[in-house]
Amino acid sequence: MQIKDSFFKLILMVFYHSKFKFQVNYGDFNPKRTDPYFLIGNHASLHDGLYTATFLKRYPYPVINAFMFIHKSMKFVLKRLIYSIPKRKGQSDISTIMEMMKVVKKGRGIMLFPEGNSSYFGKESQIPYATVKLFKKFKIDVVICKTNGAYLSAPRWGDKSTHKGLMQLNFKVLFKAEELENYSLDEMYDILTKEMAFNDFDWNKQRKYLYKPKYRALGLENYIYVCPKCLSHQTISTNKNDIQCNRCGKIAHFNQYSLIEGLDFDNLVDWDLLQKRQLPNILKEEVHSQGLMYLVDTMKYKSYKLGHVKTKIDKGSLFAKTDKETYHFNILDISGLTLTKKNEVSFDYDQKTYLFVLKDPMLYVDLIHYIKENKGNG
Repeated sequence: MQIKDSFFKLILMVFYHSKFKFQVNYGDFNPKRTDPYFLIGNHASLHDGLYTATFLKRYPYPVINAFMFIHKSMKFVLKRLIYSIPKRKGQSDISTIMEMMKVVKKGRGIMLFPEGNSSYFGKESQIPYATVKLFKKFKIDVVICKTNGAYLSAPRWGDKSTHKGLMQLNFKVLFKAEELENYSLDEMYDILTKEMAFNDFDWNKQRKYLYKPKYRALGLENYIYVCPKCLSHQTISTNKNDIQCNRCGKIAHFNQYSLIEGLDFDNLVDWDLLQKRQLPNILKEEVHSQGLMYLVDTMKYKSYKLGHVKTKIDKGSLFAKTDKETYHFNILDISGLTLTKKNEVSFDYDQKTYLFVLKDPMLYVDLIHYIKENKGNG
């Protein structure tokens, strides 16, 4: 292992192993193996690839969302400290596959999170069918690291993680290289989706690990936008473990197991389903938010700040007003919509790529998806 790999791994071990509690089961997987293989996993948090690397002698190189490279500090880490392969989410990228081939030919494995996005609400998201075609093409072992508890320890939206939150990692060789030709693509996809499925809330109802959070709710207002009691939107606020509505007062809180108390459901998966059902009603009015707006050069991985922006979704259009200019986006013409990190909404429009750091990222992503799926008819 190269010196910089060892140094980077040491930093990660000190950081993550002081913050969280890990339980690891390697099963039939040898963590000391150095040959090329795919390491895949359910994407429960933004930290998955980093803490997973600490348990491997020679960690596979990760495939990373290309938008991470536009941040100078992250670009340094991903280019200088841990070599990473950029990939635009939701888009086919021949250059990414070619780079992966180079990595494998040089004897290194590839770390891949097929869902693309880390979990919003503690459950798996859809896996692209093209993933199993990729496995067939490369003809190397596919190893899965199934994680439970990572979402409850450090949810994507959370302002603070839970100290010593439990993360259970279970490794298993999912497909052996010499057996890949015996599977059809449909068979592989069925196996993959079953193995990747997770729900951290259901898991801890059985496991009953005491997370004892102190600030679990902080940041949730960026992803939860409808009050279950009065059905108003953009009225949610948080304080420590408490969830509040500006109209109803305190409506719920996270208990010692990081489950929700005070509502008809105890998890964010059901809450998200409820708020999505309200999208047609929300669209009856103008929806406003604000933040920062950037123009992104996806070839050079650079962003150019356009300024503070006030945004509005109305009648199938997204309007964005900075101090210098007003932008009008027909939502039906928006493509490549992605939510990265905690609150960065990006999309392609008229051969340009825009990125917004928004106060209400989940609401805007859901509204744009809904309008496009219903072709602007509400």
